[in-house]
Amino acid sequence: MDEVEAIKTVSSALESLEKDAQARVLMWASARFGVATPISDPVLPPNLKAHDGHVPSKPIATAASSPKGKSGKKAKTIISMDKTLNLSPSGKESAVTFSAAKAPSNVMEKCVVAVYYLRDIIELEKVSTQGVFTFFKTAQWPVPTDLKNTLQQAGTKGWLDTADSEDIKLTSLGENLVEHNLPKKPKAA
Repeated sequence: MDEVEAIKTVSSALESLEKDAQARVLMWASARFGVATPISDPVLPPNLKAHDGHVPSKPIATAASSPKGKSGKKAKTIISMDKTLNLSPSGKESAVTFSAAKAPSNVMEKCVVAVYYLRDIIELEKVSTQGVFTFFKTAQWPVPTDLKNTLQQAGTKGWLDTADSEDIKLTSLGENLVEHNLPKKPKAA
């Protein structure tokens, strides 16, 4: 398929959608194909005009060029409880008991304890940010403002692999932290 055919195909596909849907599709396509800047002067092949006979003159808005909210702040990610998780399984230690026994002293250690529990105690195939959130709520720990970022910070420490937030992995350093260094031993006087 050449460029002209691709433009005709995209045009035909977008014509059947409402304006809001068209904008969402274009924003997705922009992000998917790495087009981060608006196109202010589109250079169309000379033999191609828009379906209605004119060449567009306005820039195409993309996620990068769209106005932000009044405060300019990044949109908050909302995470909900995973109601399918059983954190008090029969025959296994509960999340509340496990978290109390490990007594992590900071939020990154808490993230590692949560991932360890979900992966090794209740044997989830994939540990997600939502699962960690659910563990925090069950253990009655305050949830960090930006849980994904906190998980990534634990990854920076070498305790977690957070390349995929839907499949967070525990590293050997993270295992050692939970199995051998928590709870922390009192320092000898």
